[in-house]
Amino acid sequence: MNAIGKSSAVFVTLSGLFWGGWILGSQTPEGQEAIARAYAAYTEQQSVANENLFDSTALRAIVCGDANAAEQTPCLAVAAAGRLFIVDAGSGAATALSRRGIPMARLEAVLLTAAGMPQTADLGELYSDSAGRGLSLLPVYGPADTQRMVDGLNQAAGFDGASSGLQAWGPSPEPGRSVIVFEGDGLVVSAFTTEEDAFSGRLGYRFDYRGRSIVVGGDGRVVNASAASNADVVLQGARTQALARTHQNSMTAAEVAAQAQAANAGMVVLTGAENQMAAQVQVAEARAAGFNDVVAGRVGMLVELPLDNSDINVRPL
Repeated sequence: MNAIGKSSAVFVTLSGLFWGGWILGSQTPEGQEAIARAYAAYTEQQSVANENLFDSTALRAIVCGDANAAEQTPCLAVAAAGRLFIVDAGSGAATALSRRGIPMARLEAVLLTAAGMPQTADLGELYSDSAGRGLSLLPVYGPADTQRMVDGLNQAAGFDGASSGLQAWGPSPEPGRSVIVFEGDGLVVSAFTTEEDAFSGRLGYRFDYRGRSIVVGGDGRVVNASAASNADVVLQGARTQALARTHQNSMTAAEVAAQAQAANAGMVVLTGAENQMAAQVQVAEARAAGFNDVVAGRVGMLVELPLDNSDINVRPL
């Protein structure tokens, strides 16, 4: 069993023992202190175990956000080359990452697929939680509107955006031409857009790490972009056939599947389903379109691409 698996087993065991004792009547200050110590030990152990997410053996992505929200909020964490990138800072992102013991001191930058409230709600919290980085500025990449949005957040928090706070960067890629936003230690992160997404102010991002690749599209239409060709994994927002009729410019799961097949993608992870039932319908519609390597992206899912083989491992974190 790996470190993360051991950590989960410890958590389950401690929970069972202490809650069992609680039910049996150990509602004493000593008992409560023991429970607190056990959970503190688990949290510390989980943080240590999660350092394995940043080793140089794989490219990894974690679906984050508020698992208890009525619908999923956009947030994805990508770990590679010892660094953490967060794509879209949806509501609950900071809390979810903190609870899972993700070391925010490794945060390199936040990448926005759009500059609306759903993608930016937790930017301030992410900045606060990443104080251990030792840097007073947190880069935020995104569409043209990102600068105005970041200026407003900095002003409200009393930051100048030059020596402290959030620092906006607009890569401004042209359709069909990617712009590199980070490069180092074998990792290349590129921003790109399509004709349709450029019009609506959306970007996609591609992570290439020593032969493995992940493309993140948010709610855009990135699957048919040249930057998504031959990607190992594409994480793409989609709607069911029924809901797509009420959400303008939304891609259906069937459309995503057809385009992924044409782009020679290895796997598609569908994100943004309103609930578990919608997620199941999305997967069924995608597979009915002829693309079988598709899964529903739910909060807490880890997608791992080992560098020493072509596997795609999907499991809970």
